[in-house]
Amino acid sequence: MDSEKVKEIICNAVKTTEPTWSTWGVHWKELDEVFLSRAYDQLGFDDWIFVNFLRDNDILSIKKVGSILDNGCFERKYDREIAGGLEMPFYIFLKKGIFGKEGKGFYNSVKAFDGRKGAAFWKLLWQMLVCCNYLKKNYNSSFSYYLKEKYAEYENIDKVTDADFLHITQKEWDSFKENKKPWNELYGVGLNVFDYIMGDVLELEFVKNSYKLDSANQRFLTITGIFECNSKDLNHEEVVNFLSGLNLPYSLREINSGLYAYCSKLGCDKYCFCRYPQKCHECKVHKICKQDFDKFKKHDWIKKSPEEMTEEERKVYESSVRDKFTWKEGDLEFVGWEPLTEDEKKLVESIDKADRETENRNINDD
Repeated sequence: MDSEKVKEIICNAVKTTEPTWSTWGVHWKELDEVFLSRAYDQLGFDDWIFVNFLRDNDILSIKKVGSILDNGCFERKYDREIAGGLEMPFYIFLKKGIFGKEGKGFYNSVKAFDGRKGAAFWKLLWQMLVCCNYLKKNYNSSFSYYLKEKYAEYENIDKVTDADFLHITQKEWDSFKENKKPWNELYGVGLNVFDYIMGDVLELEFVKNSYKLDSANQRFLTITGIFECNSKDLNHEEVVNFLSGLNLPYSLREINSGLYAYCSKLGCDKYCFCRYPQKCHECKVHKICKQDFDKFKKHDWIKKSPEEMTEEERKVYESSVRDKFTWKEGDLEFVGWEPLTEDEKKLVESIDKADRETENRNINDD
């Protein structure tokens, strides 16, 4: 695609959504709470909603969540038979108060949670508990303290203050990430999510060029025709280099946020572009966009039974079905989704089985 068309398409999305993404900034002093709300916002789990339930139960802190496993002897690795549901032994113990008021508060938070759980809900909750316990025991119950300690280790110095950390340059930060890989000690957190946690801290200059290749960005870049490949074939480094080379009047992080808001299903009350062909006529650049929705149509492998699918096929299939299921009932007509097929209904109805099969494939393992 011609570079001028690419710039026009991207700038339209970022400018259109600016009233939304410009409000997403957070402050350095809030980073520990940001960690709790973003670190496990993965695989369809609305962690950013879940933290509200932690707040309602007065346990919204790394220290309180981390204290739950203090008095237990558990394997670090998630065990579905122990913590894979409210009826499992671990949650029964929480309910009975065996792990203190914090444990009971966590149980009540999980029970009351009414957001999307996604494909690995129980596993992500376990990873949150383990990681917070690790930060509590080793890093003063603080993600920001953890970062400063890791950076001090990297620089081989005794201490890094808040002021020191806030003045890290982009080059220094990139080198730190490349060599230290600070997400490795954070159970369940990878590079993409790590950048997501850090990406909106207003005081940090170096995060202005962070970029998370989330599903919404993948969808935008491929449906518009900016990239010809399928979304799953996009390479993070290649995308970052490409966007950086466009010299747009926005930081990489602003582009990232703008594209996310433009076509994320969570933004369907305002935008919801690049998701449904019926919406395209409302987009100001639809005449120069490729509108390649074929990349997201069902493929031949969708005719396979779930047991016959490869791991990657299963992930795409489940994501597609859950996407449709999220907008069931009255919203189906509004967003242009066709009704769920019989096979898809069966998948939704057997979501627990789908979770079990996902776990067996070790999605998101260490």
